[in-house]
This record gives sequence, C-alpha cells and structure tokens, in this order.
Amino acid sequence: MAITVEDFKSLTEDLQDIFNEVAKAKTSEMVGPTIFNVEDTNRRTFEHLILHGAGIPRRVTPGQELPLVDMEEGDKIIWTQKYYGNAIAITKEMRMFELYNQIEQLVRSLPEGAFSAIEQSMADVLGHGWDSSYVDVYGDTVSALGPDGTTLFSTTHTNNLNSSVFSNIITDGATPNPVLSRSAIVSARNQGRLHKDPNGLIRPVNLDTLIVPPSLSDLAERIIYSGQMAGTANNDIEPLKGKVNLVVWSQLESLSDGTDTSKQWYMVDTKLVKETLNAKFAERPTLDPPEEVYRSKNWVYTCDFFYSLGLGYPAYVFGSKGTGQA
Repeated sequence: MAITVEDFKSLTEDLQDIFNEVAKAKTSEMVGPTIFNVEDTNRRTFEHLILHGAGIPRRVTPGQELPLVDMEEGDKIIWTQKYYGNAIAITKEMRMFELYNQIEQLVRSLPEGAFSAIEQSMADVLGHGWDSSYVDVYGDTVSALGPDGTTLFSTTHTNNLNSSVFSNIITDGATPNPVLSRSAIVSARNQGRLHKDPNGLIRPVNLDTLIVPPSLSDLAERIIYSGQMAGTANNDIEPLKGKVNLVVWSQLESLSDGTDTSKQWYMVDTKLVKETLNAKFAERPTLDPPEEVYRSKNWVYTCDFFYSLGLGYPAYVFGSKGTGQA
C-alpha cells in the first residue's frame, strides 16, 4: 500500500523524530561546543566589544569623585550570520513501494552532515590559526583575522590602547611551534601565567587544558596522566598530573581541505577560552517539511541553519604547529 498524501502528516512526524534523535546523538559527541561560546541570537550582525580589563583603580583623595572607567576601552569586531542548508527528496517511487529504509537513511544523512560540517568549521578555526584567510568546509573564503587585525596565533597581538604586544604561539625555550613535549607544555603554561593586559597588569592565563588530534593522544596521555616524569629515566613525580586536562578532537587531524594538521596542538584556559572562540546561531539545524505536497512529485524536506564563527580576545588560546619552526 503506497504512502499517500493522507499519510504526509504522520510520515513527517516520524521523520522529524528520526532527525532529532540523530541530531541529539551528534551534538552530544561534538567537541567544538565545549570550547566555543555557543549562543543563540536574533541579530543578523553581532558586535563584540573587548574591554581588556577596563582600566585599573586610581589613587583617590578623600572627598574626590571616583574616576569613571572608560567603557570604550578595547577592540571591536562584528560577525555576520551566514545561511547554510540542503535538502532530500522523498520520491514517488519511495512512496509507491514504501521504501521506508531508504527514506530513513536519507533523513539521517541531514543532521549527520549538518553537525559534522559545523564541527569541522569550528576545528578549522584552530587549524587555520596561522592563516589570514582560508576556504572553509562549505567552500566559502573567510577572513581569519581577529579584532586586532592579526591571525589567531601571532607573535604580535596588539590592542587599541597602547603599543603593548603579546604572543600566543607556544615556544619551548627559543623554539617556536615546538613538537608536543612535557617541556613545551610547561613553557606554554609559564608563558600564560606572565600575560599582561594593556594596562600593564599581570593577568595570568591558566592554560589548564591540552587539545590534540588523535595522532598525538597517546603521547599526550603519557605526558599528563603519568605519575612519573615521562621520557626520563628517573622516578620524579610528574607535577603536571592533575593540573592539565586532555581533550582529543578528531577533526583536528586534518583541515576540511585535507591538509594534514596532525602535529598541531593547543592549550586553552577553560574558564576564559569562550572569550576567544565564539559561535552565534540565529537558527540551529532543523528538519522542515515541504510547504506544498503534490501526489505525483517529490516531497522535498529541507535542513537549513544560520550561524557565524568569530574571534574575540586571543590571549586565552595558545597554539603550536608542532614543526619546531616559525
């Protein structure tokens, strides 16, 4: 017995249940939203102001009015929503012969593709952290510059207040972009602890999370989970144990264009990283039925969404290419 127009409502409800089931499973597995500041917004453009600490207290003479903080202090960046989507067709043949298995597989492909693309687009923000622009997973050329006009990972991050400069490229001694090692992790953590804001105050960045692709996961686990110092012949206690968390992100193994990034690794301050990495959704992926149904034509179901990725203050994410070269 064929699937008819009279069955459209019940079929749509079943397909939306399948879509939501897959979407829930996919989002629960995603690493990106645990690092990015994911928010919903109803604005097409989103303006982000970075306050850089908004000044420091001043000496006040008794009776004198307290000085106002300059709330315009900081860099500003604007992100614009972009529209994505695709569709599937429930053909007359599928309905005629009740090919439910084919129909279900088509519907499952929509959230799997949508959320996999979103996850890769987030990972590519880190993977392309040394590039000024790149072609993203959707084939769109995007600018990768942050609010200070530099790439995410740079030795010359600046602000609009003064000439102070800082770097968030990991170094191991005099070596930039070192391979993953215990000494490089220690160096990065010390580098973060000495971070100064534009007012000259030390505002430590606690690099408490190590993020690696699968290729580096075994080495990372041996470094930060071992009770004794990895790679040494002595029995010293490993001070990093319990101080650094590990996140393995599969999408960091390569960029969406296939470029191998399996040597790259990153460290973040989990309390502050969402000030650096942002994702704004005007609409999250959903399954929408066709507005009109004709008995002899395809029933086209769509999955579409609006979102934008953006960079904030870069000090809370440090990165290394893992090449030992600038």
